[in-house]
Amino acid sequence: MSNAPTTATAPSTQRNGVTVAIGVGYGPLAHREPLQLWATPDMDQYAYEAVYDAAQITLGDAEQDIRAQLAEYNVHVTGFLNEDTALTAAQRGPAWMLRWGCTPWCVNDHTNPTTADWHTTSPAETALRNIDSTCTPSENAQLPFLAARTVVINDKPQAYGRETRVWLDYGTSTGELSPAEARQVLEAMRGFVAQFTAVVEHAERTAADDFAGDPEIARLDREAQDRRIAAVRAAEDCG
Repeated sequence: MSNAPTTATAPSTQRNGVTVAIGVGYGPLAHREPLQLWATPDMDQYAYEAVYDAAQITLGDAEQDIRAQLAEYNVHVTGFLNEDTALTAAQRGPAWMLRWGCTPWCVNDHTNPTTADWHTTSPAETALRNIDSTCTPSENAQLPFLAARTVVINDKPQAYGRETRVWLDYGTSTGELSPAEARQVLEAMRGFVAQFTAVVEHAERTAADDFAGDPEIARLDREAQDRRIAAVRAAEDCG
């Protein structure tokens, strides 16, 4: 993506059949607007750029919104260049694959000192972000509710062999599963969907009797509780 200011407004030029580069926005931008779009100075590879906040809008909805915005300027979007998609080993070429013993679909950049020796696909993720009640909304927004990837471990295969695993992320936890174990989890998830549906429907019916409390009564109750705690502590200090 270009270094155009993210405050730039959407396109003023009219052009048909354009490509839009799109990626997730980070930092303060991601907390201001769900989506920002602007025209690029150099239109060789793509004519427009956009960043979106994954916590507020899905990639699919962002692309649909961009198409609608540009249609108002008689600009037709022919495709999107996802800036968040990592290069696969096959795209990097045979020399790369030979050097790192890489599978064609591996997206690890093995030249990065912090990258592990194993090989992985890009994760399949839920659009829904993490739902951990112990985390803040901004912390939850950094993680998907569920994510899964295929991983191959083949470091020094003559000594240790080759192992294929499915890594299933649920919030901040990860299950490292064999393909057979992953199949069992998949079947269990399918069975749980029907049970969870019944729970949700029951909760929706039960919620019909919910009501908000009285803030003033709640305040008086908290103050009374604070006084009780203070009295207990005072008695302990005297003892």
